[in-house]
Amino acid sequence: MPYLFQGQTSCVVFMFPGQGCQFYQMGRELYQNNSVFHRWMNELDTLIHAELGQSVIAGIYHDNSPRSKAFDDIRLSHPAIFMIEYALGKTLIEHRITPDYLLGTSLGELAAAALADVISLSDAIRLVVRQGQLFHQRQSPAGEGAMLAILAEESLYQQTPSLREHCDIAAHNAPSLIVVAGPTSAIADAERHLSARDIVFQRLPVNQAFHSRHIDFLRPEVEALLRQTSLHKAQIPVISCHNTETLQQLDADHFWQTIRQPIRFSQTLARIEREAAERGESMIYLDLGPSGTLANLIKQNIRDRALPPIFPVLSPFGRDLEKFDEVLTLGRALQPLPAKSALITPPTAAPAQVAAPPATFQVQQPTRLVQRPSTPMPSGPKRVYGFPGQGSQRLGMGAALFEQFPEHLAEADKILGYSLKTLCLEDPDQQLSNTRFTQPALYTVSALAFLAKQQADPRKADFLAGHSLGEYCALFAAGAFSFETGLKLVKKRGELMALATGGSMAAVIGRSPDEVNELLARHGLGALDVANYNSPSQVVLAGPVEALSEAKEIFQAMDITFVALPVSAPFHSRYMEGAMGAFGEYLATFEYSPLHTPVIANIDAAPYRDDQLVDNLTRQICGSVRWLDTVQYLMRQGAFEFEELGPGEVLTKLVKTVRNAAAFS
Repeated sequence: MPYLFQGQTSCVVFMFPGQGCQFYQMGRELYQNNSVFHRWMNELDTLIHAELGQSVIAGIYHDNSPRSKAFDDIRLSHPAIFMIEYALGKTLIEHRITPDYLLGTSLGELAAAALADVISLSDAIRLVVRQGQLFHQRQSPAGEGAMLAILAEESLYQQTPSLREHCDIAAHNAPSLIVVAGPTSAIADAERHLSARDIVFQRLPVNQAFHSRHIDFLRPEVEALLRQTSLHKAQIPVISCHNTETLQQLDADHFWQTIRQPIRFSQTLARIEREAAERGESMIYLDLGPSGTLANLIKQNIRDRALPPIFPVLSPFGRDLEKFDEVLTLGRALQPLPAKSALITPPTAAPAQVAAPPATFQVQQPTRLVQRPSTPMPSGPKRVYGFPGQGSQRLGMGAALFEQFPEHLAEADKILGYSLKTLCLEDPDQQLSNTRFTQPALYTVSALAFLAKQQADPRKADFLAGHSLGEYCALFAAGAFSFETGLKLVKKRGELMALATGGSMAAVIGRSPDEVNELLARHGLGALDVANYNSPSQVVLAGPVEALSEAKEIFQAMDITFVALPVSAPFHSRYMEGAMGAFGEYLATFEYSPLHTPVIANIDAAPYRDDQLVDNLTRQICGSVRWLDTVQYLMRQGAFEFEELGPGEVLTKLVKTVRNAAAFS
């Protein structure tokens, strides 16, 4: 049934992604707090348990399986993805959000077909379980397969012989995002080639080269499974991303082609949007996958006009209840219009009660369901200003700003007792990299960059964030204290931190934070702390020089990039407790004003409360800088534009890295 939404005739599209979107703990928050989703997940788990011989819920929600653990056992991931997507579809329908179309990619086409009653639920479960077992057991004569998402245009594939000859394009996801599939050896060669060209890529958690010639050997067995399946006319139109068509009748060959043919999401979306515009309608897209993958892809495809309404129902970054509430808010805003044809079935009644599976696993249930306040409809991209920390300083920084703000420069010289302009532009005594001098210099330059930005564009930011020292600039920009007070604070901070000795820091690149922590524990490197969580593949360690040297040998023996940093102390670690105590006492001697703009704290990646300022800045001396969590928090708030105020582009690149990782998830 079409809807009236914001004064325009609109159609709701449920979207279902396939393999690659899964992760352990997906949907757990909603499972524990939404009774409808909980009921559907339990019924599906019972049916799948009978076919698979084990509980999917026990597998994906086990406490020993963190989100970061690779979820690449296709015997479990295949039914788990189907289960999450089908249960979400049924949950939304019971909440009176009925789709006009069901769009699927790869495995997601099976979830769409089941919701459209093309295939019975029992047949769909049998098919998804047995496909998972088949894909696990059978390997190509050429060996194990793999898939690689590449942040590049299709022309890269055509111009790269090693890709073109040994791999196929498995997915056209966006103009600058393709997926290739091929033998593991060919994918490894491709990764080396792309790394040398500084092209972003990510291996997908699968061991088959789906959507390519390399799975043709599976066709007879897949078709044998399909011959046992009865197919019916779609009760809700199904949009296929392997042929870009809207279908009401699907045959057995269709389901083989959804595995074999490339995913043409970009082309399918273009057709949907073009035809909707010709009808004078708009589309509303709801991503029912666990990671918001297809919602992100729509944003990457539509760049020449305003985006249509897009809602990921779940997120890999948590806050599932908030995401779900946004969708329910949308549902309350939809006004049903008379249907033009009887293609849509009414909401399904609650499923009949069935026997529970063996009680092998229990997910704790709340004593009551969490009731969230209604979430306002999202508007345009939010504005975020970020301020860099130590390491961003460079000779010549601030030259134009010193000319623009001479009074601030004079006040800084008075507080510091030396010429900041001489330090930044000439550095005659080689002190710019000395912590005692770096911190006030970097604070001043970044604070003046904010004032210059305000003069050029007085619009207020929606969020502010800084990396380590940069957090003081963010608090200044939010009105917590004056320029002068901020400078006095960082001057004292730099002096105290410069007194610390006996340790250093090093960056670990190419491994996730959880992997690094696991390696530290496994090899008895408990003397090291994680000082910075910078991105999904970069952390910084801090601790004694001897422990860092031992870690370097271990990590490099495992072919993990380990880069010593040119610092004289283990900042943001337990070894800074002396500086932390003294600095906390100094912080308490000042008065602070309420913040007029949210500042995301390093210590917990959450917005400051006014009464937390002294405690947060005190703990920040020894605490980890959670920049990765900060960016993920901002992403959960909706689309945002990030601008770095200060020298360099360190934070801008880290934000891009986190966003790229999310686009691949």
